[in-house]
Amino acid sequence: MSSSESSASDSPPPSSPEASTQQGPPSLERIVVHFVAAKRSLASTSHLWRANEIVTRSRALIEEIAVLNARNAFARHGVDDQLDLLHAIRDGVAESSDVAGDEFQVIVASLDAANDRLQVTLKKLRQTVVDSALHGDSAPAEDSGDIDDGRPELETARDDQPGRRTNKTLYDFIDENTHTDLLDSLHALIDSYKDAKDTLNAGLGTFDNTLRTIADTLQEDTISSSGPQTKRTLYDSLTPAATITQLFRGMEEHAAEMATLLQNLVSHYDLCVTALKHTDGGGAAAKRAMQQAGATLMKPVPGAEEESLYQKTVPEPMSDDERIEMLRVLEGDASQVEDVSSEIQDHSDGMEAQHEQLSRHALKARANHKALRTVLDQLHSIKTALPAHIHASRDFHDTWRSIQSSIADRTEDLAGLHITFDEFLSSYASLLREVDRRKAAEGQMRRLAAQAQKELNKLFAADGAAREEFTREVGVSLPGDIWPGAREAGVSLATDATRHREVNGYPELLALLNLWRPGLMNTENERVVRSPGCQAGQPSGQDGTGSSTSASARHSTEPGHLVGEFSAASRWTATGLSQARAGNLEPRSADVNGFPWKYQANL
Repeated sequence: MSSSESSASDSPPPSSPEASTQQGPPSLERIVVHFVAAKRSLASTSHLWRANEIVTRSRALIEEIAVLNARNAFARHGVDDQLDLLHAIRDGVAESSDVAGDEFQVIVASLDAANDRLQVTLKKLRQTVVDSALHGDSAPAEDSGDIDDGRPELETARDDQPGRRTNKTLYDFIDENTHTDLLDSLHALIDSYKDAKDTLNAGLGTFDNTLRTIADTLQEDTISSSGPQTKRTLYDSLTPAATITQLFRGMEEHAAEMATLLQNLVSHYDLCVTALKHTDGGGAAAKRAMQQAGATLMKPVPGAEEESLYQKTVPEPMSDDERIEMLRVLEGDASQVEDVSSEIQDHSDGMEAQHEQLSRHALKARANHKALRTVLDQLHSIKTALPAHIHASRDFHDTWRSIQSSIADRTEDLAGLHITFDEFLSSYASLLREVDRRKAAEGQMRRLAAQAQKELNKLFAADGAAREEFTREVGVSLPGDIWPGAREAGVSLATDATRHREVNGYPELLALLNLWRPGLMNTENERVVRSPGCQAGQPSGQDGTGSSTSASARHSTEPGHLVGEFSAASRWTATGLSQARAGNLEPRSADVNGFPWKYQANL
């Protein structure tokens, strides 16, 4: 108890420790001290008023929280469904882009492989120099002006300096623009794909930003329907936060405990008043003590005295034993007044803390409600942009299919170009082998022709010797007009190389086995060619009776017309030399661009 309290006597009430430990019934001064302490403890009534206010406000907060949580739960369920739908649409748009990207990588890999193969072939074409044996100048000098086989000449590149030649490569014979135009077309298609994908990704980025903004808005002040989900710190207790129900039940318990404790304080105060009434001079002493302790008590109302001491002028009768028992109880309760007041204060603080937590729940519910309203507004705004995103995805898909088909066609063209150039390389290798084969064949024919020429020369020499011998023996005996050719010189046959060329689709023999005889030139300066079966010294075009043959049997000067039994597709070959010696020459079918041999009579 406070030492400033006064007793009912003229002297102030005892405040020493000895006063609280005295034996026997308490004195008037002691009773007055207990009365003043009891009166002071009744100031805890303000805590009860605050508790009543807290409970009333808490009920209103709980009702508001319940309504907001119900609305928020319903709105959140709808928002979650809408977000799931939006994410599904976003994933569909992104999947369209990803699938196109994967297909693009595959087709680009195929394109790169085709281009790599083509580059390898082009490198071989650049490195392959045209063989000098294919140049026109390598042909024999005597045939350089007559040979025209219908093939393009393989010219060598000439630089600015006269007389200097630079060998061409196979790459010089291809159309480079075909390859470059194809690559330019592919680059344009790839650029078109990238532009279309950039446009789609830009729209997809806007879509993602909107969804991210909605998610951030929901995460800022989102709470569950059961209570706040605050982020814990290192200093927070591991005990889960109390729910709204637990908070309100706790406040009710605090209020009930405070009411019970206040009731005990009031009972103790009434007991002090009763003790003063049954003590002589208790009323006056209590009044003086109240006046002295007024500064520490609640502010009194002007004109209001301690009426509890004067409501009944005559106290109820009480025996001495009852009075002693009352004073004993009073003394025992007086020691607990201060603890009870402190306990009421603790309960009041607890209610304040719980009300603060409940207020935070309400703030969270309001913030969540506000966030959901903001999200709904954002969903309404994205609703107008959603068709554009879907339309952009369809446009990209159609554009990619068109580009994919075009790239596939260009890839096939690139592969076809590689096949063409590769066949060009293979054909060139075959051409070199054909050149070697033709040179070998021409060499064989030349050797056979040289051998035949030796035999012809031997026959000509033997014929000349026989003619001289015949002239010596019978020349003087025979008249000169019996056979005009008796004293003529012999026929000398010679081999000569020539080529075929096509005229009107048939190979033309530039020269035939012509038998030149003295005086056998017609008025048109034509060569008279002996057909197989003609008699010696008889012009071709007359039979044995001297009659004229058909016009087709004459050798015209026009190209493509042959004489005798030879058709336009026949030629004499060197393999017929043995038959020529036997006088039985037969034609064989001519090969285009062949190198046949002819037998020409020398005058």
